[in-house]
Amino acid sequence: MMFGAMASVRSWFGRGEQRQRQNGMPAPTLFTPLPEPSSRARQAERSTAPGHVAPVAVEAPKPRWPETKLRVLAGLWGEGFLSPGGPAEVLALAKPLGLNGSHSVLQLGAGLGGAARTLAGEWGCYVTGYECDRDLAALGNALSVKLKIERKADIRPLDPAAPAIRQNYFHHALALEALWRHADKSRLLVALIEGVKPSGQIVLTDLVLGDVTPQASAAFSAWAACEGAEPHLAGERALTALMTRLGLDVRIVEDITARHVSQTLSAWASFVQDLARDRPAPAYAAKIVEEAERCLRRLDLMRAGRLRLLRWHAIRR
Repeated sequence: MMFGAMASVRSWFGRGEQRQRQNGMPAPTLFTPLPEPSSRARQAERSTAPGHVAPVAVEAPKPRWPETKLRVLAGLWGEGFLSPGGPAEVLALAKPLGLNGSHSVLQLGAGLGGAARTLAGEWGCYVTGYECDRDLAALGNALSVKLKIERKADIRPLDPAAPAIRQNYFHHALALEALWRHADKSRLLVALIEGVKPSGQIVLTDLVLGDVTPQASAAFSAWAACEGAEPHLAGERALTALMTRLGLDVRIVEDITARHVSQTLSAWASFVQDLARDRPAPAYAAKIVEEAERCLRRLDLMRAGRLRLLRWHAIRR
């Protein structure tokens, strides 16, 4: 029933498959690329009269995080969050860290800063959140400033090609889906691990490959287009082995896919009920449709066992 509610949202404007074709994102490197523009279209762009250079109309790039999209995400997941679960999920994930007001916490994959502010607000710890999307980092820190919690929930941009994190400084760390978008996971993991004091605890969540067949290529390509990022997915064993090799004593590996699916569906069920009472304006509704499409693509892969969300609890050696 909840899946039906999400599907009905997606079909409001007859979008869905059309949005995938327009997005232009490449498929994951493990799978078949998305179609490129036709040769006829490319020839039309190049054709000009002899000796004449046609003017080129350059469109300004569309902002990746427009205000309407941020409003949708806040209404669906909670202010400052980009995924389901909200503060309750963050606190559940961080509970094993035993945080208190004397602790400093490294938070990788900070997004809009919701997790960092939740930790600081609940336990009084000092959280430095690092986000590889510079625009997101700026928006997240602006929220911390707005809420007057920037001293305890500081959100900073991080260059994944050269991640600069102070070494041996933080007591503990929390990384939320911070690796799957990056081909060079070792570089980020080293910065994360070395940022924590020896014997410090690290909790990570991330997406990994499940049971994949050649027939899954189209489904992964459709999901990649909706995410707006090229996935670089590893398997559970490979990623766990990498963590161990880089200096972590991995104590727990837990599959939390079912919990993620349940949280996603519950959030959408509540959100759709609100929409039924007050139908949104077209611009706002269009962003709702985009987010519904992204969630459906991800959940389809998860329900088929092709994509999994895992939690690791580890200690720095």
